[in-house]
Amino acid sequence: MFGQIIIRQLAHKWGMNLLLWGTMTAVVALYVFVLNTNRFTIRSMQLIMKNMGLNQFMIPAAADPLDTYWCTDRQIEFPDTTTREIAGHLELLSKYYLSMLQQRISVGDRTLVLTGIEPVARPDETEEKGNPVKPIKRGTARLGNAAAKVLGAKKDGTVTLLGRQFTVAHVIAEQGTLDDYRVYLNLADAQELLGKPGRINVVWSFECLHVGGTLEQIHQYQRDTLARLRPDFRQYNLAAISQGRYHSRTMTEKYQYYLLALVATLTVLIFVITGLQEVADRKYETGVLLAHGAGYAYLMGLYLVKAVFLSAVAAVTGFVLGGAASVYLTTPILVTQTREVTILWTNLPPTLVLICGVAAVAELIPMIKLVRLDPCAILMEE
Repeated sequence: MFGQIIIRQLAHKWGMNLLLWGTMTAVVALYVFVLNTNRFTIRSMQLIMKNMGLNQFMIPAAADPLDTYWCTDRQIEFPDTTTREIAGHLELLSKYYLSMLQQRISVGDRTLVLTGIEPVARPDETEEKGNPVKPIKRGTARLGNAAAKVLGAKKDGTVTLLGRQFTVAHVIAEQGTLDDYRVYLNLADAQELLGKPGRINVVWSFECLHVGGTLEQIHQYQRDTLARLRPDFRQYNLAAISQGRYHSRTMTEKYQYYLLALVATLTVLIFVITGLQEVADRKYETGVLLAHGAGYAYLMGLYLVKAVFLSAVAAVTGFVLGGAASVYLTTPILVTQTREVTILWTNLPPTLVLICGVAAVAELIPMIKLVRLDPCAILMEE
């Protein structure tokens, strides 16, 4: 009997129910479209910001960071195995480690920075992200823009450094920083040229933000953890890159919360308005049912079950439509930086629960009007 009444009510007001379903489907589709694209947009933004470069470096506690900035001959050297040892501590926020040995060299009347590098992987790094600094093959060189001009070198040409010849694998576009004057080599090649086997003088890395909190709290967590694990080292952050990554992530995540609030508000308004109208339209039907012994709980169940049913159908339909739209409309934009956009089916259950829950809560206001109806007054009016 309960189910038959719901079916008859749906059929009797099929036009209104179809409009309600269509409106809810459109709202859910919009929500899922933005939710789906936002997931890949956040990922793409993270990768773009990561490619701005490594944003922190570690040196011995006794070292002066100015010597690292200026690449002086007072830099303190330490074993290159240190990088691998630090990378093994997954509790640190650092990822994408880079062992570096740097020293100034003279080329004619000009000064360049000979820089040996070796990326060191952390066990939990994924192929999608990867170290923004790519390894250099032995016997090849990667030249900063200004260094290439000083050496008169071009891509695929050769340069002679400290009596040894190297093939130019790549010339980096102008950066407007000291990096323009760097000559990058494989770390082992640089160690041989400089007579410093197994030695480096700085470890670069990339700070992740997954612990949450403010940027200062994230930095403090990293400093405290490093002090506990390696009290003989200090870490320094490049604030501009760190702040850019932090604010871009905060902006995209807050956008999703605002969207969620908007969808919840629209869903509540839709069901409150339609619910109040339905209670008014079914006033006489309600009076008859109450006169025949149906309780208010029974009547409230009719409204709630119908609302949840319509919202569930709208949630599933809207999820498919919104997900498909996100795939076909945003794939050309986002796949250049991250994996291909797909429908995130794992979001279907929480979306279904969210929409049905909001619809059930929204029915509380019409239910207040329902329980205030007086069956005697309704039947006398009829």
